[in-house]
Amino acid sequence: MRCKIDLHMHTLDDPKDPHVWHTAWELIDRAAAEGFTALAITLHWKQFESDAIRAYAKERGILLLPGVEQDIEERHVLLINFPTDVANGIHSFEDLRNAKTAWGHQAMVIAAHPFFPDAVCLKEKLFDHADVFDAIEISGFYHRHWDPNKKARDAATKLGLPLIGNSDTHTLEQFGSIWTEVEFESEPTADTLIAALKQGRGTVRSRPLLWHEMAVITYKVVARGYMPWIDYKKRRGATARAWVE
Repeated sequence: MRCKIDLHMHTLDDPKDPHVWHTAWELIDRAAAEGFTALAITLHWKQFESDAIRAYAKERGILLLPGVEQDIEERHVLLINFPTDVANGIHSFEDLRNAKTAWGHQAMVIAAHPFFPDAVCLKEKLFDHADVFDAIEISGFYHRHWDPNKKARDAATKLGLPLIGNSDTHTLEQFGSIWTEVEFESEPTADTLIAALKQGRGTVRSRPLLWHEMAVITYKVVARGYMPWIDYKKRRGATARAWVE
């Protein structure tokens, strides 16, 4: 079977980004409609947990992996399938090395959009701490005339690491233009999926965004993110939330 994967997405539940409008329920519905079979909701700082959402995804043929976009020494790193208390407690590269020693057999560490023009991106720290990474992300936010992923591809070749295509969805306009495909003989589990991705069996599928698509995403994710008077969590209400702190 063909497994269609996206391991980097945000929802209304995100504790950092106030501008994310869509709920986890809506994201799962969109993913199911587009034939995705495995996802990770990766909120900032705090690993997403919801038995209700996990069951909802399973009913729609989607394997939902635990994940978080954690700040590791002020740089963004995707932690996939770690125990929640472990993932939430990783804040330094030394923490990450220790966690991988204990949980690396089941978990995956992905360098998130490492060469995008933002201070939170890894850049040279990817090479300084290459030993902790299992894969390098190709982000869906790129144009054929502007593509920071080129450096990510070069780094993957240099370090001998596989590539993972992820959307980094903050608004649903970002979702579905990039993903990773893996072929399995039977329905994958979290363990077999992560093992396959680490082995480099994933193929990145993507298309460059058009300028008007990039403009919409930039407004909704970047410009709207600096409008503190817009609080989508309050506007949508607690009933839209997948979990409550």
